[in-house]
Amino acid sequence: MTPSSSGQPIALTVNPKLDAALAEGHAAWDAAARAAGVGAVAGWLAQRLGDAGLKRELLAPVRSFLEAEDDEDVALARAELAEIVEGGDDALADALWEGVLAYGRDAGDADTLLEALTHLAAIAEAHADPLAAAEYFLEFLNWRREPGHASDPESVEVAFDEIIRLAERDGDPKAAAIYQFRQAAFTRLLEADDPRAEEGDWESDPAPYQSWA
Repeated sequence: MTPSSSGQPIALTVNPKLDAALAEGHAAWDAAARAAGVGAVAGWLAQRLGDAGLKRELLAPVRSFLEAEDDEDVALARAELAEIVEGGDDALADALWEGVLAYGRDAGDADTLLEALTHLAAIAEAHADPLAAAEYFLEFLNWRREPGHASDPESVEVAFDEIIRLAERDGDPKAAAIYQFRQAAFTRLLEADDPRAEEGDWESDPAPYQSWA
């Protein structure tokens, strides 16, 4: 889900190339931003946020993002920029967090994955789509259950908590009960020091978790 598809007005600016690239996703926007340069991107962001005076403050985070070379540094700078614009320009924040998510998948980094998915879920929920928000946390649990994937067990518990809360908000008590049951089974494994609580699939049925859509 993108914020624009959920009803947020699309902020058009005097830089149609950056506007058009954003509509195509984070990879296209990254390329367009690098071609435009630090000053142009900072000005574009300030205009989208509705305050031209923000350009000076945005120069440093934009420069960090555009000039980062290492993949991890790019992801960190992208996350910083996403946090700055989130709430003021959710369409851009959504694209930036998708880029962080892509890095997390490639790196197999559970913490980065959960951070990106949590922000994407928050954007979805802010735009009145609790089901889409829950699907981000389901994505994390399904990723974590794949062979060789590991995380802090607390991350799994957090994802379950959010799915249950969002199911209740979405008016589906049956789905909430199903995930409460699944969380209880995971918690028992954790309390028993079962290694599956930290790595791999803890379920006897390998089928991925599904949303209640």
